[in-house]
Amino acid sequence: MPRLVSAKVILYFLLLVVLDGSVMPAFQVRFVYPSFLYLFICYAAFEWGASKTVYVAFWAGILRDLLGGGLIGLDATLLVALALALDFLVQKMERQLPWIYFIMTFLFVFCAGALRLLASYAGEMPTSSVWGYFGMISMTALYTCALLPLFNFLTNRWFGHSSTRQYELFR
Repeated sequence: MPRLVSAKVILYFLLLVVLDGSVMPAFQVRFVYPSFLYLFICYAAFEWGASKTVYVAFWAGILRDLLGGGLIGLDATLLVALALALDFLVQKMERQLPWIYFIMTFLFVFCAGALRLLASYAGEMPTSSVWGYFGMISMTALYTCALLPLFNFLTNRWFGHSSTRQYELFR
């Protein structure tokens, strides 16, 4: 488990920001493309634990705020709150079920997109548009969690992580 202020983590963060901002829109399918920053938050929750997940979520939120426009701090606040909820659920889940990681990632990305939509455009959108956006958010979550195995493999290779996580007796 690397330190968060190491050059490896900072370089990886910058790589993910570049991929999210410039490369992934080229792979969009009907205005839907995955987010590697969301996958990194989920990876931190699954592999590194609560102490690092909140920091990863905060910096991912700040970077998304700076790149996406809108209210500064909105994404950071939403992602930190969701990261706390995600970490709570990760501590309670059964790790032996492989599909649970897909479900947790899907729910995290869907909730992040839905809360961002509701916080940004609350009361300003007609109801017919909201259902279309929720469809796009669910497709984004599905597309993002489809890349989870590849992302975990590459991230484990980058950080030199073993394939199993130690269980802590007391947290």
